[in-house]
Amino acid sequence: MDTAALHTLFGALSSRRGGESTAIELPGADLAAAHLRCADLQGANLAGARLDGAKLTGANLGGARLDAASLVNADLTGADLRWADLSGALLGGALLAAADLRGAKLPRSLSSAGSLVGARVDPSACARSGFEEEAILALASAGASFDDIASFPSPLRDALASADAVPESAARSRRPAAPDSRRMEAAPDSRRMEAAPDSRQMEAAPDSRRMEAAWSSQRSSAPPESQRIPESQRMPPATDVPRQGVARRAAGEREPPAVRRAAVSGGPRRAPDAPQLARSTELRLALSGGALLLVLAAAVALAKIPPRGLLLAAHAGSALGAALLTFALPLVGAERNAPRSLGARLVLAAFAATLVYGLDPSRLAVFRLRATLASGDAAQRSTAVRLLARSGHRSFDGLDLSGLDLSRADLSQSSFRNARLAGADLSGAALMESTFGTADLTAANLRGADLTGTDAEQATGWELAACDAATELPGEGACLLGHPVRASQPSGDTTARSAHEGAAPAGAL
Repeated sequence: MDTAALHTLFGALSSRRGGESTAIELPGADLAAAHLRCADLQGANLAGARLDGAKLTGANLGGARLDAASLVNADLTGADLRWADLSGALLGGALLAAADLRGAKLPRSLSSAGSLVGARVDPSACARSGFEEEAILALASAGASFDDIASFPSPLRDALASADAVPESAARSRRPAAPDSRRMEAAPDSRRMEAAPDSRQMEAAPDSRRMEAAWSSQRSSAPPESQRIPESQRMPPATDVPRQGVARRAAGEREPPAVRRAAVSGGPRRAPDAPQLARSTELRLALSGGALLLVLAAAVALAKIPPRGLLLAAHAGSALGAALLTFALPLVGAERNAPRSLGARLVLAAFAATLVYGLDPSRLAVFRLRATLASGDAAQRSTAVRLLARSGHRSFDGLDLSGLDLSRADLSQSSFRNARLAGADLSGAALMESTFGTADLTAANLRGADLTGTDAEQATGWELAACDAATELPGEGACLLGHPVRASQPSGDTTARSAHEGAAPAGAL
């Protein structure tokens, strides 16, 4: 026995007892001889697990995955295995007495179980397991009982009824109610007197005459023509079974057990609620959602400059794709309450769509724009810089932006550390509070640009950049002769020095 797996299982069971919906994922675990009586294992994934000799009496295994599991000599008496997957499971010597196997996918080795007395099976379980008539009759002979035998073919239905393979509770629920003696006592004396001779005659008459008299009394008390039920709305021909039984008794024949069983069990029982959406439909929806996400991702990846319409489609389409992908997740107990399971699926899909929409997957276009900065032409690179800055990604450290047309671009609070901006057109650009560090601004066009609050004076080639009177330089810098002057070199001293250098020598008049 795997003690770690057993510790994990007990922790999950404790959480479930506390009201949490903890998933149990223990495929292939070794839980041989584990004591799990009345354990809540609903929807657990125990595929391929080793449960030989385990005590699972009264355990809730509804919707659990037990495919290819080993349950040799396991005690599953009274366990709830509705809609569980037992395909390929080994059940040699397993005790399945009074177990509920309705809707389950059963293995071929079910006949090797130690006990099937009272185990409940229905046509949906037989259909999912691919059982033929011989296998169904073998289960009936082993003591299993079948619900809703009316959906079986007539010969098989009669054989199961004659083999007493119908649960006794179903037979009792379909027996006609006894007459209300209190209503007879409360009736007027004349009506009681009229009924009394008939009852005495019925008691004194033989069986055939008593049954015929009962049928004649029912025909005499039939509703008037205006209240009769039309032929199209009447019950199926199964109501003629009592008449056939009366005829057989009148002729002195013994009624077959199959007919008696059909008369007692009545019409077909309502099958358990099936899921609103078939599993194949859910998987197709999930595949369509995944395909939508792949198409949108490919479109964004292939467009060097993703247009705004494509980004909006990626934003909304990714939310829809994520919502559809949630249909691939299995829901525990979906077959038991179909409307509730569909509501849970819709809530989960809405949650996934809201989450993905809030994360805005269209921001992944940033990676494509950065790739364009490294491989696109000058126009594409200029557009990529503008789009990145507009979407809030303002880090251009180490990038080659030389010669790009960035005029009138909003590049405020951007980072250009070690970037190459030589010859770039930054005229009229908003560069407030940006960081340049050791960026290269040689021959950059800064005419009309706003560089307040920046450290552009520390950039390489700062004196060789072009400026004009409309350029807002950082600090106390000034534009002299079309080029910026560092703040550490006062403009007045520079002007005086230039005037002095240009003045004629003394005495040279």
